[in-house]
Amino acid sequence: MKHGWNRLNAEQQAAAVTRYSNGETSTALAEEYGVAKSTILRILREARVVVRRQPMTPEQVSEAAQLHEAGLSLSQVAKWLEVNQETMRTVLKAGVVLREPTKAKTAHAADRPSDK
Repeated sequence: MKHGWNRLNAEQQAAAVTRYSNGETSTALAEEYGVAKSTILRILREARVVVRRQPMTPEQVSEAAQLHEAGLSLSQVAKWLEVNQETMRTVLKAGVVLREPTKAKTAHAADRPSDK
């Protein structure tokens, strides 16, 4: 799910750090605050919080494989799915033949293969 350009103020950022440190997930925090998961992860890293492993869901793995096989680069697919590129690479290595890296253009919605 994509979100608008919501920004968290200092109080919200501190609360997110505390809540994450107390066991809440970055995904749940992102949904509650109406921001992208990457925003929460950035806040956590800036606060020097050790970020827990961010596994991909089976749906994300399937979509990542389809997008990569359709021609998008690993970095484009990782950005599209809002996951760490290394996490995605590890998951895809298990069942997808990875292409040689390319200097691909930035992924946009128009670049995404249709779901036909």
